[in-house]
Amino acid sequence: MQNTPFFSIVMPVYNVASYLPQTIESILSQTFSDFELILVDDCSPDNSAEICNRYAESDGRIQVICLSENGGASHARSVGLQKVQGAYVLFADSDDTLSAELLQIAYTAVQKTYADVIMFNAVEIYVNAENSVYDKIDVCFPAQNYTTAEQVRTAVIEIEKTTLFGYLWNKFYSVQLLQRANIDFCDMPLNEDFKFNIDLFPFVSSLVTLDYIGYQYYKRDNQSLTGKFVKNYFDLQIMRIQLLLDFYQNFNMCTESVKEALCGIYERSLFSALQRNFDSRSNLYRKDRVTFLKTQFDSVLFQELMPYSNPNGMLLKVMHTFLKKKWIWGSLMIAKIIYFVKEKFPSVFSRLKQNR
Repeated sequence: MQNTPFFSIVMPVYNVASYLPQTIESILSQTFSDFELILVDDCSPDNSAEICNRYAESDGRIQVICLSENGGASHARSVGLQKVQGAYVLFADSDDTLSAELLQIAYTAVQKTYADVIMFNAVEIYVNAENSVYDKIDVCFPAQNYTTAEQVRTAVIEIEKTTLFGYLWNKFYSVQLLQRANIDFCDMPLNEDFKFNIDLFPFVSSLVTLDYIGYQYYKRDNQSLTGKFVKNYFDLQIMRIQLLLDFYQNFNMCTESVKEALCGIYERSLFSALQRNFDSRSNLYRKDRVTFLKTQFDSVLFQELMPYSNPNGMLLKVMHTFLKKKWIWGSLMIAKIIYFVKEKFPSVFSRLKQNR
């Protein structure tokens, strides 16, 4: 291996001893071997650090950084990023796995384009509390080579419609790009990966999207943040939509098609928040849900985006009709049904979510 590896993989590690060996093995099994793996143990309470050190002893490409205090995944990534030596960096999660040919395929794409960012597809793997897989769903965006900043910015909203834009783990970032942009990671639930990308992409002038499923993203019931109850969930989703809206307004690119896409994201986020409001942990009563909806109907974002709604699929059209007419009880009824399906039939719910 060369003194300076081509790829750097930075992985925050915290309390993942059950999954960590499988994750590391998927990286060590890559058909392309010119990489370094930087494991940042975030003061794990389990034996994750021991697992990291054991692998580092057997493979010189692995470097272990053990933090003295728990600072969260964003801080761990920042620490790891300071140590990278490669030309491109990938931020992988410590409980997922990489497809064996991912690095080789990414390397080939880089050699052809030297793009600022190389993005690839993923498969969502849904795992229940008994650690049994109950569904697998491919999340894909077509292959494309975007060679100008304007093309990249136009593509952002289309990528976000598939949910692939906001993730860190499905992108190889040019280290020179990161140094030039000087964007740091923030610490916030749900949105920290998205915030990094939306701050970085104004500096991105070339992007390659690969039609290749290179990542297995495990969504474990009651373990992932998205599976837990987050009290300010909707506020975080609104922040995400507002950041996208600001992104396009700043570049004078906020077209009708952009607002149509944002409206679709807004409507789905609103119903997602409504169904979460039926969770007993929300401590909300009927009057609270009614007040929540009325507040949204009067909001600036609702007024700005709803005229551009163009839903696809029967369920989305029904949801849109209730929102457009501001039918509170109909909206709450649909949300309660969604919540029931999510709790009783999680595999059906995971499929419904794909109707994006």
